[in-house]
Amino acid sequence: MKQNCQHCGELIVGDAYWVTSEHEGIPLLDLIVCSLCSMEAKRLGLHTEEINVRNKQVLARNRGNHPPRLGI
Repeated sequence: MKQNCQHCGELIVGDAYWVTSEHEGIPLLDLIVCSLCSMEAKRLGLHTEEINVRNKQVLARNRGNHPPRLGI
């Protein structure tokens, strides 16, 4: 699955990461990003997790159920 980083726009080579954040229960971010952008997200204190095969399937299934989120 070739995918571009939803933060910097570059093609994700290697591992992809899922960056999420919420405020008072309201989701603010829901992005799939490259490793460099994930490091920046971690530095900013955002929830970041590496995407494995199961997460990719869940994201693909749920992607159509959520409106697009704000970028970082």
